[in-house]
Amino acid sequence: MSLPSLAEVEHSDWPALQRMCETLGLNPKGRSAVVRMRVADYVRHRVHPPSWRPAREHQAALLTRLGHPDLAERVWESTIQLEAPAPWVGLGHAQLAGGFLAEAAKSFARAAQMGDPSGELHRAETLAAGGDYQGAVGACEAYLTTHARDLRGLLMKSTFLARSGFEEEAIKVLHTAAELHPEVPLLKRTLGLALLRSGHHAAAADALQEAAHRNPKDIDAQVGRGAALLLAGRTREAIGVLRETLETDSTRADSLNNLGVAYLAMGRTKSAAVNLERAAKHRESPRILLNLGKVMEDAHEPAEAVRAYDQVLKLRAKDPEAVAGRKRLGGPTKSRRSPRKGTVKSSKRAPRTIRTKSTPTTEAPSS
Repeated sequence: MSLPSLAEVEHSDWPALQRMCETLGLNPKGRSAVVRMRVADYVRHRVHPPSWRPAREHQAALLTRLGHPDLAERVWESTIQLEAPAPWVGLGHAQLAGGFLAEAAKSFARAAQMGDPSGELHRAETLAAGGDYQGAVGACEAYLTTHARDLRGLLMKSTFLARSGFEEEAIKVLHTAAELHPEVPLLKRTLGLALLRSGHHAAAADALQEAAHRNPKDIDAQVGRGAALLLAGRTREAIGVLRETLETDSTRADSLNNLGVAYLAMGRTKSAAVNLERAAKHRESPRILLNLGKVMEDAHEPAEAVRAYDQVLKLRAKDPEAVAGRKRLGGPTKSRRSPRKGTVKSSKRAPRTIRTKSTPTTEAPSS
């Protein structure tokens, strides 16, 4: 005997409702609303929803996420069918989670051969995880032959080229991605910072200016542009840009550092020292502290310079610039303090050390 559905009970007329009662062995007497409720309760208590069981591919994916790649690998292998690339992708991820990089790369390659181009990107990530960046670049190129505009593929190829040491080729790929996807302003900033790191300062300044123009709230692009202008020798422009960034965020240590370097290049030692001291308060960076130490030397503040170099040596022991600075200033600071009781203070002055000319360097924002 098949039970009526709840929708049928709800919308049936009185004669049909009485027939349902007779069929189900229920009392058909009473008001229609009561009889309808009686039938609906009967159906509701006897209808069992079909039990749900996850498919094997769902089980395998869950096992991978739960940290059981060995079990997931067995389940994926049982789901492999002809002309079905998805199980090979799942198997590759399980093998990758288990640390079997070579097997995972083969599984992803098989998925790509069976018609899933994204398998090449998965294979690229696997090869890169094993340190084979050139192989990863090749896998990205294989994917881009059919998806030339794909942003993920282009960015992955650029990343792996940079890790392989081919920075110029990586920048070219970034430039292509920025041209193909002008709707993503972040690409111009990424391109500008890559140009900055590779020493193309003028081109970096132009790219970062465009990024800031597209998104005026992108302070990282402005900070990077200030660093690029400074390294390109356009110091006055750099000072203007860096001061604008500090009006937006006065705690940017990289802006304060670079502004200090710019002021030093203009011969304004006091302004340089003030900004570098502020930068060191916001970020205890070896680069900023080294810059501060060198500026304090130029300002004839040896004690402050020694303190900055000592902080660098606490963060990075045996830093060559900090060690050289300490030697120029005559050794440890303790020797400059008042002698202990019972000791005789020497009347001879220590010979004056000759400080070498050195210029602080900028600190670019992270991408």
